[in-house]
Amino acid sequence: MESRVNETLPDIKPLDVELLGRPIHIIREKLENLISESCISLSNELQNWLSTNKIEAKLNSVELHRFSPTQMNKDQTSTYQHLEKGMVFIHGDSRVLIKLADRFYGATTERSSTTLTASDMRLQERIGRIITNWLAPQEMWQSCAYETPHGIGLHAELSIAFEDFQGSIHLKLDSHLIQTLIEQLELQSDVDLYQPFCRSLESTPVRLNVVLSKKNMALSDVIGLKPNDILPIELLNTVPVSIGNQSLFTGRIAEQDGQLVLIFNPDKESQR
Repeated sequence: MESRVNETLPDIKPLDVELLGRPIHIIREKLENLISESCISLSNELQNWLSTNKIEAKLNSVELHRFSPTQMNKDQTSTYQHLEKGMVFIHGDSRVLIKLADRFYGATTERSSTTLTASDMRLQERIGRIITNWLAPQEMWQSCAYETPHGIGLHAELSIAFEDFQGSIHLKLDSHLIQTLIEQLELQSDVDLYQPFCRSLESTPVRLNVVLSKKNMALSDVIGLKPNDILPIELLNTVPVSIGNQSLFTGRIAEQDGQLVLIFNPDKESQR
């Protein structure tokens, strides 16, 4: 058994080192404005394709996004590669693609299945070419095979309202494309980020763990413990100090002004 004394800290947000020093939030805000303003062009195209004015595309959100291997179905995702670097992944909800495709191809009956066909995917490809053209000129893009993205990216969700139906189309940018956009928009700072990075790292709250006492007990004795039981313990002569699983150094317990204090040993042997 171990008794641990933990420093009391407010809620700590995890430090995402992948984003430190990158103006990814500026890109997110620019994309939010760009896509929001460009949705009118997608609305107009859809209205022309479907011969109706009862359809509207608008932006719901643009958010930071952490990719995982199972987030997207590669067979239902349209993938585009930027000639410089980076990829865009576009996929619509099955129901919205089926609804649009049935109207586009003049289907006489409404499908009940949610399985996408080649015709549905061709329509998604046409929509994808319109959307990617918002980010960079058409000649900068080429369709490519799906590759599982990793790390941090951006996720934009578009809402498609069609008569009494509403669905979503999703646009996801991988980290390589974000870096390309940062370079093209000249958002990369020429200022040395080393010192700001150090200050940011030094001000990050961490939880300091100190083991004051250890006691070995038989499992039967542990099971027999009840509330208000008294467990005799002894303070350790050498107290280990750590952050998470990383050992830092050792210390010793002393008394100062009627309080127990921890004095760090100067050798820091655990760091070797």
